[in-house]
Amino acid sequence: MRTYLTAVVLIAVCIVRSLSVKEEVNHGSKPHNPVKHDHYHDGEHDAHYDHEAILGDRELEKEFDEMEPEEAKRRLAILVKSMDKDSNNYVTEDELTKWVLGSFEKLDKEDARDQLLEHDEDEDKKVSWREYLSKQYGYNPEDMKDFHERNEEDMEDFTKMVDEEKRKFDAADVNKDGSLDEEEYVAFVYPYDFEHMHDVEMERTMNEQDKNKDGIISKEEFIGDGDTSDREWVIMEEERFKDYDLNRDGQLEKEEIRKWVLPDNTEAAKEEAQHLIDRADDDKDGKLSLDEILEHHDDFVGSQATNYGAYLPKDEL
Repeated sequence: MRTYLTAVVLIAVCIVRSLSVKEEVNHGSKPHNPVKHDHYHDGEHDAHYDHEAILGDRELEKEFDEMEPEEAKRRLAILVKSMDKDSNNYVTEDELTKWVLGSFEKLDKEDARDQLLEHDEDEDKKVSWREYLSKQYGYNPEDMKDFHERNEEDMEDFTKMVDEEKRKFDAADVNKDGSLDEEEYVAFVYPYDFEHMHDVEMERTMNEQDKNKDGIISKEEFIGDGDTSDREWVIMEEERFKDYDLNRDGQLEKEEIRKWVLPDNTEAAKEEAQHLIDRADDDKDGKLSLDEILEHHDDFVGSQATNYGAYLPKDEL
């Protein structure tokens, strides 16, 4: 029976590791982007990226695909008032960047909420560690205790991986009730935006990448166990390493590692704001008027697409 169970665990490890190779190799090398669409696909611009970046809600973006252009413009105009924080009748790059960052956060919450529903077996709107283990790996805490007691070498990678997940789970469980509610689950799935998750995320990466345990990450450790026979990939990773090696000493120290492990979406949001301004700023004054935004509403929400529900007062819907 134990031989059979060990074989099952090994298969699970292989599957999980194969699914996570790309994540581990590229961990922290670029900011997590919650928009599911690629901004450009085969050289073609995908307007859905812009729509999600403005809207922060995938279902409402689809809903507005069916909306008449004039109605979409009317509701976009209400959104613009919320973007214009200083009420000077213009949306600046900074205001648009902050708006996009807010949309990214909403998209992360939406995605985490969907995952919570998948893992919430008893439908109490929370996920316990037992539920997470069961849905994610097909085991329970008693199984994991048994694996640890047996201390078999073949299961070492699997138990180590689950232990790291448990530490992250415990860090996300702010109220220490043994379960993650919706807000806690967002921090569990997307720890980069939550300061109380940073230490455990740093520890996880150092355990994975710092092979000689000297507290720094060398270029070789940064590249890790990827396909080094792919020269193009290696060159790309070496260039990424240089981006984080700010003092050019050939290694990543604590603050450099932090920038790698804990990226944020500010740069992506700023690039999106600049992109939208470039497309809609007809008078080239570096900011957008309401008329310019409505004239180019397809770039922001589509002729029949927008997310307004997460932002608009209910009496304006």
